[in-house]
Amino acid sequence: MEAIEKKMAKQALVGLAVVAVGVFGYVQVFTKGVDRLPERVCSGAVDRNIAAHVLPGTMTAHERGRRVDGAGETFLFSCNVKTRSQDSILSGDGRIHDVSADEWREGVEAAADASKLEVDFQGIRAVSYASEAVIYVPCTPTGKKPEEARQDYGLIVESRTIGDTAVTGDELRQEVTDFAYELLKYSYKIQGCQEVRTLPSRLPRFG
Repeated sequence: MEAIEKKMAKQALVGLAVVAVGVFGYVQVFTKGVDRLPERVCSGAVDRNIAAHVLPGTMTAHERGRRVDGAGETFLFSCNVKTRSQDSILSGDGRIHDVSADEWREGVEAAADASKLEVDFQGIRAVSYASEAVIYVPCTPTGKKPEEARQDYGLIVESRTIGDTAVTGDELRQEVTDFAYELLKYSYKIQGCQEVRTLPSRLPRFG
């Protein structure tokens, strides 16, 4: 009888081990798609961990950085991270605009809703609308003279999510804004803004 009980206990332990391995395997294969992307996605523009926090677990994920060279408003850099199974997307794009900070803020205020929060830090202005973020920093592109512009030039980055997300509320707001800011820092560098300023490593937290 004792031998039978030992055998049953051993079989139970083996069963638990198999289940544990199965669960681990499922997690690794079916939920870690974003974690298999490069450490910095979109040509090195953005920390992969931001996308990993925002997007749901998935078997496969894709990232793409797209750069359109040019001066002034013809310059564009965009970043897109997408999960295949849930069709969830975290994306952003940065472009130079012939617009002053005050003029930009007026436009933002006109589109404001109850979810709006704002951070103004060292000349960088960030506005969040729950699952969307917009950031402005003065940026006169290479080859442009100040007198050629109607207003000051600014680099504007917008980011947003589409579909389901792994986080919500304030956490989602902050991650989407951090995504936009990483994209802004990269766009500022490759655009060659004449201001040549050192951008802070990150913006103050909301709240």
